[in-house]
Amino acid sequence: MTLATLQKWDVHIDYDLEQGLSEIDREGQIKMLRLHIERWRVDEWTQIKQQLSSEYNWHIRDGIEPFWTAPGRCVLWQRHIVTVRKQGQGKNAPVKLEQVDHGFQPTSQGMSVNNPSQFAAYFEKGFRLRPPENGVDIDVFRNAVPDEILQADLELEQEAAPIEYICTNHDDTFGFSSWKTYLKHCLHHSEQPTIEPPNEVIERSKKTKYFCVIHNTGFHGDRLANQHITHKHRSGVWALTLEQMLTNKN
Repeated sequence: MTLATLQKWDVHIDYDLEQGLSEIDREGQIKMLRLHIERWRVDEWTQIKQQLSSEYNWHIRDGIEPFWTAPGRCVLWQRHIVTVRKQGQGKNAPVKLEQVDHGFQPTSQGMSVNNPSQFAAYFEKGFRLRPPENGVDIDVFRNAVPDEILQADLELEQEAAPIEYICTNHDDTFGFSSWKTYLKHCLHHSEQPTIEPPNEVIERSKKTKYFCVIHNTGFHGDRLANQHITHKHRSGVWALTLEQMLTNKN
């Protein structure tokens, strides 16, 4: 099975529905749920994937998403291993404990996962978005190359590139050949960027109420923006304030 033939996200949409509904009521609820989930997938799921990658180093393959049961709720999969007692052969043979692997099994109902930190916590525990038999060998993975190595490679690659951005906020003047290296400088000195971003960053920032130019991530609401700030501070990383991330300050 290829990614193109994966089961759709709504296969388990009825997991959390009230039992005993008439067929008409059931279809009506599913129709309404689908509309709410579709909107949530566009507004929230896209942002969550970006934050999982940029803040938690969890990367989700293109075309992969959970089986949603409601906005911010989905069926996850976990390897089900059971320990069983087996009597040894012979009259006085001791009882042995053996682990039986039943493969990946779905959660019994939708689980609350409406922000990147919840997804990251489940991934740490071994949960998956899709079962392996659904054609996905690795749906969620971590970057195997440490960030500092990637950054060193980037700097070597850009060593001979022309200077594009100049920072004059210090006693010394600093020049940078890329927007990324300039942002690294701002993060190191805990200062808000003062140089106008590239056009693609400006256009992206217009799509959300809040935008963290340091981490290149946008947020539609106060809650997710505040979670971003809190997570960075807990990780010992400097972050812009909510006011600094506000895209429309008029």
